[in-house]
Amino acid sequence: MKQWKKEWLRIGGVCLLTIALAGNVMAAEERTKINQVSLRVQSSIQAGGDSSDVSVTTDANTYSVEDVSVVNDDGQWTSGDVPRIEVTLEAANDYYFDTMSKSKVKLSGDDATYVTSHREDNKSVLIVTVKLDALEGSLEIESVEWEGDDTPVARWETTDGAKSYQLRLYRGNTSVGSVVTTTNEYYDFTSSMNREGEYYFKVRAINSNSKRGDWYESDSLYIDEDTANAVKNGTYQTSTGNNNGLGAPGSAPVEGVWQRNDIGWQYRWPDGNYSRGGWVMIKNIWYCFDDNAYMRTGWIQASDGKWYYCDPREGSGQGAMMTNTVTPDGYWVDANGVWIP
Repeated sequence: MKQWKKEWLRIGGVCLLTIALAGNVMAAEERTKINQVSLRVQSSIQAGGDSSDVSVTTDANTYSVEDVSVVNDDGQWTSGDVPRIEVTLEAANDYYFDTMSKSKVKLSGDDATYVTSHREDNKSVLIVTVKLDALEGSLEIESVEWEGDDTPVARWETTDGAKSYQLRLYRGNTSVGSVVTTTNEYYDFTSSMNREGEYYFKVRAINSNSKRGDWYESDSLYIDEDTANAVKNGTYQTSTGNNNGLGAPGSAPVEGVWQRNDIGWQYRWPDGNYSRGGWVMIKNIWYCFDDNAYMRTGWIQASDGKWYYCDPREGSGQGAMMTNTVTPDGYWVDANGVWIP
């Protein structure tokens, strides 16, 4: 008897489910199908900002926009980010959404591209995902200046949209050499400043689409006759360190001698001073020294926030900043020695 009742209950459940599904099919068939949707997208998202204000509207009366959300907002937008927007649409009474594709979703306003869509709630809700164009940062540059009153290293503040920079050096009203390009936020002009006079430089930013920003000009730096002659003779020493905070590799001084004690390696200059508190180029290789004048190794973060790696392994290359290679712990550094995440 119990087995008979269980069987009737099972059959009854199947019948109820079948009736319910049939009811849904009939309801769908009685509603009018929405074959395509049209959306107007307007965004205030900008590189360097934290706003995720996006509006999506429609002129249709068969459906409405119920919700708009930015699905990849991490609090700060940077150049190259591609915002993804999820738009929730709800069909009016007696309507339902057909399956959608790129050709059926018409987008206008700010540049946006269809990604995907799916239906919910018995096809009465359509969720559409679109993406905006990659963000372009500002190409403005600030703090265009010389590293010091007697240091011919050009520096400027990073601009979020820049992938590289172009520079031109001037003495008086005459340009010196040709335009140079760098991906760093500094450039050493020492070798070009071999004549007495007032020097200044101009710099402009270039983004990933090769768009060029405006030129920004520095103040003047006076190079006297003695300094110019030292540059010509290869005896000019720009700096042996930076005690005001570790900068990125900058100037290239003349040759000294390596010394080692129980603590570590030091580099002694002909005048008896030691490199300390910053970066120094020795025989075309960058090294970094602590405030006590000892060579640093491993990962080193510069004041611009970028990471560099100096080889800790014993041997002739110990302490050298690694470039365009994989570090011993498995990370890539580019041609300038900067860690590439």
